[in-house]
Amino acid sequence: MEIREIDTQKILGEIEKEVEKIFYEFSRLKVAVFGDSMLDSYLIGDTTRISPEAPVPVVHISKSYFKPGGAANTAVNIKKIGGCKVKLFSVVGEDKEGNILEDLMKKEGVEVFFVRDRSRPTTQKTRVIARGQHVVRIDTEKTHNIEYTLAEKIISELKEEEFDVIVLSDYAKGFFSENITNAIKEKRNSAKILCDPKPQNIKLFEGVYMILPNIKEAYEIKKIVAGGKEENLNETARKIRENLKIKKIVITQGEDGLSFFSESEAFHIIAFAKDVYDVTGAGDTTTAAFALCEGIGLEDEKSAVFASICASCKVSHLGTYSPTKTEIVKVLKNLINFK
Repeated sequence: MEIREIDTQKILGEIEKEVEKIFYEFSRLKVAVFGDSMLDSYLIGDTTRISPEAPVPVVHISKSYFKPGGAANTAVNIKKIGGCKVKLFSVVGEDKEGNILEDLMKKEGVEVFFVRDRSRPTTQKTRVIARGQHVVRIDTEKTHNIEYTLAEKIISELKEEEFDVIVLSDYAKGFFSENITNAIKEKRNSAKILCDPKPQNIKLFEGVYMILPNIKEAYEIKKIVAGGKEENLNETARKIRENLKIKKIVITQGEDGLSFFSESEAFHIIAFAKDVYDVTGAGDTTTAAFALCEGIGLEDEKSAVFASICASCKVSHLGTYSPTKTEIVKVLKNLINFK
């Protein structure tokens, strides 16, 4: 099966005609997000000299702020884009960073079920930005698997509710284990499960509905599940899908767009972004958009184009960012007019 290029102008026009209906249907969904949440910290400043102590810039900080990261960012993206009910299941430390993240989520209108783990800090990624340039990132984290008793708390909470769509956001920080993923699969009922996976955990996600790795991760996943030499993208996707019993695969490729694969379809979409300022969190935005589209049963081509629009909104902003309906519709109209 050849990978075909789709007629994006045609699909854009079709989305525009039903855009209000699409967003209305989004708003009626109930979505669960499970995974590794993080607190993204930003230190913004200026630099005019090199440190006398080491060959590094001295940055004078003028402002700082926090944003939800990882699974928390995916949850916020779903809330902002879809305007629907979203619940985040995750683990944080018994620390002020966990409190900050919980407060941020509540302000965004996302319900949270955070398990507090005294054996780890809340995962935090601190980015220092000077003159618009990313100078350094400092990570505070522990990535061991969460204890069985904590996992059981998450499973117990899961059993109390029903969801239309389930998203698994894996950053390999210790949230996902066999008992948690099995419990989610058993509980799914009619809900589609979408997963943004890390290769080392891929076998935990066998049998989910859709996975959304980037191209580097896709090749690593294929090597894990099927072995052999590196192959073209089409064969890579087929072997992943067949070995893991997955219905659909979306492989993101940054500025080269994304490719979609199922048993009967294989197509590619170019990236819509003209100005790429920061790719942080772009995968979360793509996953969020596909989750909403799958939740309402939108056709695959429309889902892929819609997700590409959302990703183009994100990469034009610094740091993790969630596009709004107004921004998405504006970009949609601009793309239609830019023939």
